[in-house]
Amino acid sequence: MEVSNIRIAILHHALGRFGGGEKLTLLHAIYLAKYGYNVELFYDGPLNPEWKNRTLLHLTMKKLPSGIPRSMKDMQKIIGLIKYLESFDRILVHHHICPLLAYYLSIFLKSRILWYCGEPLRALWENWLSNMDYREISCTVKPTSTIFYGRTLTSIFLSDALYDASIYVLRAVDKTTIRRYLKIVANSHYTKKIIRRIYDFKKPIEVIYPGVELFGKQSNTLENNRQEIKDPFILAVGSMIPMKNYFTLLKAFKHLEKRNPSINLVIIGSGPLEKDIRKFARDLDLKNIVFKRKVSEQELSKYYENCLFTVHIALNEPFGLVPVEAAIHGKPSIVSNNGGVSEFITNWENGLTVNPRNPKDIANAMNTLIENENLTLEMGRKAREKALNNFTIEKSVRNLINAIEKV
Repeated sequence: MEVSNIRIAILHHALGRFGGGEKLTLLHAIYLAKYGYNVELFYDGPLNPEWKNRTLLHLTMKKLPSGIPRSMKDMQKIIGLIKYLESFDRILVHHHICPLLAYYLSIFLKSRILWYCGEPLRALWENWLSNMDYREISCTVKPTSTIFYGRTLTSIFLSDALYDASIYVLRAVDKTTIRRYLKIVANSHYTKKIIRRIYDFKKPIEVIYPGVELFGKQSNTLENNRQEIKDPFILAVGSMIPMKNYFTLLKAFKHLEKRNPSINLVIIGSGPLEKDIRKFARDLDLKNIVFKRKVSEQELSKYYENCLFTVHIALNEPFGLVPVEAAIHGKPSIVSNNGGVSEFITNWENGLTVNPRNPKDIANAMNTLIENENLTLEMGRKAREKALNNFTIEKSVRNLINAIEKV
């Protein structure tokens, strides 16, 4: 089969926010189209306008319905989607779609469905992933459910009385669905282990790492960029949700300020915890902290170019693109020792790994990179080399094409 004749449908529900998973979904879709595949994207949820406009330059995008019809019109949309997807050679479920919609598709289209798994649906499996109740760490579970399923159903099934029963049923549905899939591709070996543990998936699981684009001043090294830095700063990027662990980062920066009062912390991100995080910074009386809600991709590139290093200490994350994006600009990262990102950052080689719950551990790591410029430069060089060799979007998509064509 010629590449140009292969029709690929990519399905994604953005569950409450536009983040790294959404960005990777769009990049995979765009680059598959660039490489000659006939790609259509089925998407619903928050969508960054900059990324939406870019995506529409390369491929067709349609709205993806939820799995619970609230009217006859909704039912017709689901039936119409199933019939339309029958015309595609491959159906790529990217990260997540509504578990009930996935169940319907697995009945009628299982012989052509692949799943690129960024992580199992945390709303169902959080206590398996982090030993925490999802309601405690997610501020978006009810708003997202309301958008997809309506206020009435959300108030019923997410009530304290029915929540556990609802999750039990949806877990059974999810397991049945996943075991029907033709192939699973995981974004890290960490994720692969989780899939084996939760779903007992018997078929081979391939690991294909995410990739980032080579944007910004790619040829610059940290030595060149240091001349542009007027106020040395550490960079943190990510949505303001509990899993990103910003409160611990602020505690760590308080420790660091006492030793390095001239160092700044720039945090780029927004989300449901933004007000609480800003207030916590004020309560700690942090002097050298700057919050940026939204920046363009070009502006983000500038921040990477000019920072000393990034800190990405998510509590439990299957991968995380920020350290790779920083590495493309020649910057090392301090990352959590728990999760898939440690498959990119090797401790004391191209960054440092820390206990994400220990502020003093994190502060010590930041102080180490600040006070050892040569070490930081060398780590940044090695991080960039590793990113260019194994974590570009081109390599990720080529590996994905191989996975698609194998089946």
